[in-house]
Amino acid sequence: MIKQKILIVDDDKDSNDIVRDCLEAAGYGTMSAFGAEEAIDKAGSFRFDLVVLDINLPDGSGEMVYAALQAMTATKSLPVIIISGESPARVRRMQSVKDIPAVDIFVKPLDIPLFLERVNSYLAEKKSRAGRSVLIVDDDTSMNEIIKQNLEVAGYGTISAFGGYEAVSLAKEKIPDLILLDLNLPAGSGALAYTVLKSFKEISHIPIIIVSGEDPAVIQRMRIGKALNLDDIFIKPLDFGRLFIRIAQRLAENETGTGDEF
Repeated sequence: MIKQKILIVDDDKDSNDIVRDCLEAAGYGTMSAFGAEEAIDKAGSFRFDLVVLDINLPDGSGEMVYAALQAMTATKSLPVIIISGESPARVRRMQSVKDIPAVDIFVKPLDIPLFLERVNSYLAEKKSRAGRSVLIVDDDTSMNEIIKQNLEVAGYGTISAFGGYEAVSLAKEKIPDLILLDLNLPAGSGALAYTVLKSFKEISHIPIIIVSGEDPAVIQRMRIGKALNLDDIFIKPLDFGRLFIRIAQRLAENETGTGDEF
């Protein structure tokens, strides 16, 4: 069984070792970095499931590491746990000023049981996505690939389609768990694809989330707009954090029978 892998970024060797030892005792694979450049290099060279980041690296370079993670497609969707010698309130104030989101914040010395509980929770959620597949429908090959890479980093399986006809064919063949559909396919075929996907009984239950360059108000004025929830419309450039939250919600709704109706 392949271990889930965590990158630990902390210039304090003792602190880095403590985090490493407790994570490895819990069954995770780890890799340590002690500075910004080393962290960025390792993040770009190896695949990780989560990052533990000391935001108080010298010269503010913890923020630089976070910015680099957000800039790389392979790491943009990774959950990040911030550890700091500052109070949580001060770290949150810094986040609000510098736009550094995180899934959690821990103050040194770490509360190890709580830290492990949170790590287990985030990675169990990611692991549960492994059997879920998402059909990406976008004729822009670059955008299709960006969405694909972000979904796969987040743990989802992916299927790509580049047009409406191909989307319907693949949906019937593969029966994905969710569809991300670009409405701006050539000749208006995105809206047509939505209607056709909902017309086949065997795939009509599949949740569809719209990605588009159009304003949501414009989309809701379209014929299919009446069937869409505003929360299921995402405008490019995509906010992947918000998108992943909505994907998880739609998949959960579909499991309980409260998903799409058309």
